[in-house]
Amino acid sequence: MTETFNNWTEYDAWLIQHYEEFAMTKVDEIDGKVVVEYMPKAEWEKQERAAGRM
Repeated sequence: MTETFNNWTEYDAWLIQHYEEFAMTKVDEIDGKVVVEYMPKAEWEKQERAAGRM
């Protein structure tokens, strides 16, 4: 999933609200906007275990 924010403050507010639910997999600043790729934490944990990183 991808979400775009106008600035870092908006992203921070969103992250605080969703920290327990989602894992951020990529965070970039593109053309002055913050672009975040994320997935449910359970899915991320499954991928990490499969890759031997957990």
